[in-house]
Amino acid sequence: MGEGGEVTYLRGRDEIEALAGEIREEGLFALDAEFIRERTYYPRLALIQVATSERSVLIDPVDGADLGPIEDLVVDPDITKLLHAASQDLEIFYYRTGQAPRNVFDTQIAGALCGLGHQCSYAVMVERTTGVSLKKGESYTDWLRRPLSPKQEQYALDDVRYLHQAHEVMRDRLREQGRLTWAVEEMLRYEDASYFEVPDDQIYRKVKRFGTLDPRGLAILRELAAWREDEARRRDRPRRNVIADETLVEIARAAPRSHDDLSRMRGLHPRESKRSGRIILECVDTGLSLAPEGRPKVGKKERLSPEGEAMVDLLQAVLRALCRVVEVAPPVVANARDVEELVREHFAGGCGESESALLRGWRRELVGDELLRFVEGEVSVHLDPETGGPVFTDR
Repeated sequence: MGEGGEVTYLRGRDEIEALAGEIREEGLFALDAEFIRERTYYPRLALIQVATSERSVLIDPVDGADLGPIEDLVVDPDITKLLHAASQDLEIFYYRTGQAPRNVFDTQIAGALCGLGHQCSYAVMVERTTGVSLKKGESYTDWLRRPLSPKQEQYALDDVRYLHQAHEVMRDRLREQGRLTWAVEEMLRYEDASYFEVPDDQIYRKVKRFGTLDPRGLAILRELAAWREDEARRRDRPRRNVIADETLVEIARAAPRSHDDLSRMRGLHPRESKRSGRIILECVDTGLSLAPEGRPKVGKKERLSPEGEAMVDLLQAVLRALCRVVEVAPPVVANARDVEELVREHFAGGCGESESALLRGWRRELVGDELLRFVEGEVSVHLDPETGGPVFTDR
């Protein structure tokens, strides 16, 4: 369907199964979802957009459409799914199916590897791969309200109608650059269920400012965060609507032992204190009762030496220069923690079993080996005055 044309909704099971049949014949399809997640624990799915090579359609779960045939495709390893910035959309399907998606091609990840920049927006990606300039005006719409306006429908369809063409351009570009296998490797993250689910005993690490607590406070926070997660899920409310992160951290820090102590906690609504006070105090008691060896580790590493800090700064500069030459977004390759880990391992006596992402997979192929040789003194580096890129010379 061309831009601005008639909008097609698929509502019946037979229609949706027929679409799934078309997709299975082609072997791939474009997918996007509109949802609202501000008021509930689980995102409220409001609309599904699907595009084959021949047509783009809307499927309305609010109107009771059966999404089973589409969900089956999402977890089918033989069908390629084309999405942009796929994480949140795929999270919804993971919650619905209980299975990790398979064979995903994320055009945002692909863009970062073929010169479009880090976290390239959908509109920019479409313009740079297809030449089409999109009008974006419905980003903050309430997708659960019905009926949808023609502008909303066209905006939604725009999110899938150009993905096939963009995919072809990016796939060919990545293949020419020898990076298609890198993109495939990077997108395998979506096939790991742990990408979408955090174990209960690790949920505390998602709480803002958890790192400000000592081991005793972390032991309490671990209990509180696991309880809050279950409670938010049970109520189908956002975590912050049960207890905000800041309040959770302060409870863990203060370790209240009585209802009076708890009632004096700033940020804890009296209604929530009355409703959940007993279980909150039980979480505090459980955390306090743990022996020191059973508490979470603070996780702070010893500060690097001045020489180590200088090496980190230098490696980050070299990394940025390398990425600029090959047109790969530096944040996709490594962050400061990855570089620091490489330096720490060097000063600790070797990088055999490295924790640094720089020494695994395509990242090692792109920059890791050269950075490692530089750190270990095997090569020197200078910048090419013409390209601005680093040149490594054997010592």
